[in-house]
Amino acid sequence: MTASTDLSFTILGTGALGGFYGARLQAAGATVRFIARSDAATIARDGLRVDSPLGDLHLDPVEVYRDSDPIPPSDVVCVALKTIQNHRLPTLLRPLVRPGTIILNLQNGLTMEDELAAAFPEARVVAGMCYLCSNKVGPGHIVHLDYGTVSFAPFDEGDRACIEPLMRAFSAAGVEVESLPDLHQARWRKLAWNIPFNGLSVLLDADTDRIIADPDARRLAARLMTEVARGAEACGHPFAPDFPERLMRFTERMRPYAPSMRLDYLDKRPLELEYMYRRPLREAERHGAQLPVIAAIADALAFRDRHNRTVG
Repeated sequence: MTASTDLSFTILGTGALGGFYGARLQAAGATVRFIARSDAATIARDGLRVDSPLGDLHLDPVEVYRDSDPIPPSDVVCVALKTIQNHRLPTLLRPLVRPGTIILNLQNGLTMEDELAAAFPEARVVAGMCYLCSNKVGPGHIVHLDYGTVSFAPFDEGDRACIEPLMRAFSAAGVEVESLPDLHQARWRKLAWNIPFNGLSVLLDADTDRIIADPDARRLAARLMTEVARGAEACGHPFAPDFPERLMRFTERMRPYAPSMRLDYLDKRPLELEYMYRRPLREAERHGAQLPVIAAIADALAFRDRHNRTVG
């Protein structure tokens, strides 16, 4: 890979997602600073390893920190933390954000960019929707299985000029990229996959291949997709009529994959329910749409999550 860009990056959250994209960017020649609380010492000692069909990487040395206070300023701060930590973002981001800093939000869910723009009006907030199959399998060790496209959309249309240099940087790092015209529609489109397959992977104890191959599970996933489409339309962001079926075919082609929520559940970590389920439900209801199947799935997940983390 050749030098990608003059942009520098701070990766807030060096997990399956942040570690993968950050490693690709560094390997392509970008200056990348990683924040990795639990395994910073391991990465500092042994480097960052990414096993991938795009080519395995072992980065050493890696500029890694346990916290955001001592980090030199970067042009782009990539938010790659799970949304269960979003209450901490104002504190974590404050030392990293200066006037003109691009906050590239790589999280799943709805309304995160609204909160970031309100908390950091001096920044330029951009959403990056990541279509990535990747798992963190150990300290400083990530396994990339499939896909990886990043779809960019600015929170404020006046910041669309940020998209082109971001796309150049990620493209030079071997990542497929695209620019989308409507952030809110893009977020709903991502939910059309995340809501069915993350939730059902927990409730049915199944990876994507088993869900898509089983007629009853597939039918339930399709019903959830239909409700996501109804919510998106109510909020003014309708999908193309064939979009749900195209998403099903996309999942059929995917290598067998354990979604992040399934891994969190198996490791007894909190599930990302607020931004991925509760907020879309509230937004849809605010615009007059009821999504009863999604609401039932959210309640079932909340029950499983609560008991999973409290029962011995």
